Amino acid sequence: MKLIYFILLIGTLYSQYISDNTYSNVESSAMAGAVVAERGGAWSIFINPAGIVETKQKKLLIAASTSNLYGYSWLPLRNLTFTSKLPILGNISFAMQQFETKYNGISLSKEQIISFGKGYYLQNDKNSNLSFGHTINIITWNLGKSAGLNGDGSDGLILSNAQTISLDIGFLSSLRNKFRFGAYLKNISSSSIGKGISSHTLPQRINVGITYLPAPFLSTSIVSEHLLGSDNIQTKAAFKYNLNSNIILYTGAQSNPNRFGIGIKFILADKFVSYGLLSHQVLPITHQVNLGFSLWLIGK
Repeated sequence: MKLIYFILLIGTLYSQYISDNTYSNVESSAMAGAVVAERGGAWSIFINPAGIVETKQKKLLIAASTSNLYGYSWLPLRNLTFTSKLPILGNISFAMQQFETKYNGISLSKEQIISFGKGYYLQNDKNSNLSFGHTINIITWNLGKSAGLNGDGSDGLILSNAQTISLDIGFLSSLRNKFRFGAYLKNISSSSIGKGISSHTLPQRINVGITYLPAPFLSTSIVSEHLLGSDNIQTKAAFKYNLNSNIILYTGAQSNPNRFGIGIKFILADKFVSYGLLSHQVLPITHQVNLGFSLWLIGK
């Protein structure tokens, strides 16, 4: 049974590894990825960089996320973001991601991504707005030592490391605070990592979605996701409900494969903590925790 789980897990990671991880935070996991048209915030740099324009002025929003993919301690995933609207630079976001595969305390593979995102308003009035955003990613992939003669890596060879840069773009529009449309294009630069026969094109993905807000405390979203080069199209749907000013509830589901997410967020003044989980059709549930707070940069 463990061997079967391992084979399934390797297939899943190969087809959707951290440089194309759709579920980078609790909101994404709990809403099963149906977030491309949601209002911008701390995680817009991963979801849709066009949402960075909705960052509050003079505030620095800091958020961190941690999880073990599918509940396995040897697959830790960590994210950290800084988002703000600065006087000269405008709406910007900076993020760091790390995904590592470990065995008996030895790092077999480590992927690190440093991202810089910026959002712009193309049109903005009291009835509607249209924004554009882009994210530049510096991706580093470090491999551990080979097994060696002893089989434990102690006398193994140091394997190669690789680095590349990719570009993501996004668009976001809203009409009378009722309808929102979002589009996100991952790796529009068609970047690849590695050299020669080991070169591998990074995943390219398109997310298009609509969010409808029938009331200020409720939003409903539906999203279509297509991984280029694949015939499969995923459909995702989600609800977000503001129970009150301190508690937000999330739930969502996706098809192909079928997955279900649920989560909750607690807000206290300028701080928040959230928890979410996302099921898998075969592998165990992924649990995720977010922490965040905001700081005034130049006083209130």
